[in-house]
Amino acid sequence: MKTTNKQSRKYVQSKTVFQASNIFAETHNGNYVVYSYGYHWPMFANINGQWYENSDRYSVSTSKQQGQAHPLVDTIKVSVNELKSLIS
Repeated sequence: MKTTNKQSRKYVQSKTVFQASNIFAETHNGNYVVYSYGYHWPMFANINGQWYENSDRYSVSTSKQQGQAHPLVDTIKVSVNELKSLIS
């Protein structure tokens, strides 16, 4: 589904695969994952019904995207490396 960064939250909340300007979401091993710019930077993942959030910071634009895509539920904050490990 094509959308904009600003509209991405509704897709994240419903765990729908989408492509926005610099954000996209896919499923990997049954987990829903939201990325910024590429696979190197997962922002959020829903694993077994639990939301995880990348707690590391990359840039002002990535932080803005993370705010636009946040599912607005409680998340467990983990480092980018921990999040990548949980995803795989």
